[in-house]
Amino acid sequence: MDTLRVVVCGTTFGRIYAAGVRALPDKYELVAMMSRGSEQSRRFAAELGVPLCTSIDELPDFDLACVVVRSGIIGGAGSQIARQLLAAGKHVLMEHPIHRDDAVACYREAARARTSFWLNTFYRHSSTIKQYLRMVDVLRERYGILHLEAECSIHFLYSMLDVIGRITGGFTPWHLNDRAEDLGVFTTVTGSVRNTPLRLQVVNRMNPEAPDDFVHLGHRITVFTPGGNLVLTESDGPIIWHPNAAGPRDEAGVLEVDADESLSSFRLHESLAVEPEVTRRIQYERIWPAAIAECLEVIHDELNDPGYRAHEAEYLLALCSIWTRVGQLIGPSRAFGAELSSTHLDLAQLTRLAAHLHQ
Repeated sequence: MDTLRVVVCGTTFGRIYAAGVRALPDKYELVAMMSRGSEQSRRFAAELGVPLCTSIDELPDFDLACVVVRSGIIGGAGSQIARQLLAAGKHVLMEHPIHRDDAVACYREAARARTSFWLNTFYRHSSTIKQYLRMVDVLRERYGILHLEAECSIHFLYSMLDVIGRITGGFTPWHLNDRAEDLGVFTTVTGSVRNTPLRLQVVNRMNPEAPDDFVHLGHRITVFTPGGNLVLTESDGPIIWHPNAAGPRDEAGVLEVDADESLSSFRLHESLAVEPEVTRRIQYERIWPAAIAECLEVIHDELNDPGYRAHEAEYLLALCSIWTRVGQLIGPSRAFGAELSSTHLDLAQLTRLAAHLHQ
């Protein structure tokens, strides 16, 4: 397949997409950026050495558009732009989230124009969550899954539900109980996905002055299996494995560490840091662009596999439905009654302060 020419629409998070495209020069070529034409957008396009276009009519020839503009469900024009590009016969990759009605319209437009539409849920392609899902695949195959516990901030609800769907191998059938419960910062929804019990706790609050900055947590999830529990502590945090292991006992059934050395020396929990160091710079410059590149690799493969694309479309529409229902249950986001702290503690400082406090 020839190198695919790419346009990125949007220059905020679109910067991450541009970096992801440029990480795959053997498969993709960035040929233009599209935005409303702000000065920062013009500077960014100039740094990349590509034209900045302010309308679809100005775009050069291209094969794939990455629409990184807020969709209609969150007050943006992304869904409309995606449909226009599809109608023009172009492949479209759109950043999440999207309402089910808009997704259906995009898939229909893609079918009419004989082109392809993808939605990027993003975090499943990131290094840590990708590794977590691979490990869950092993556990699901070997033991089956007993229960899921998930926690996220409202900002990550769509992608968290996607992670849950990848864990269970799809959504259908799914059921959510009719009442959500509020306790502290969490609003809790319970139910099941593919007959696996689920408790989902959402921090349904944000700072209206800085909605992207006051986030209590990203993705935290525990998969319970007969063989043990696998914990994702954060979106880019350590993965912890707690295996289920019997205690060593002697012939009389009394706990005795010398009775079975293999059980006595068995590690009761182990951790894996896929990303040993995570800072904002590392996220923006390496982890997130690599996740975009991973998504683009998948798209490159899927262009030759229409059967898989149909399966993904069915999955995405189910994801949209369950996301909408969770949103109905938890209600509108509320404002935090506090600002971000002006002081920041690292772990070493916290440890020293704790030691001093308890001297």
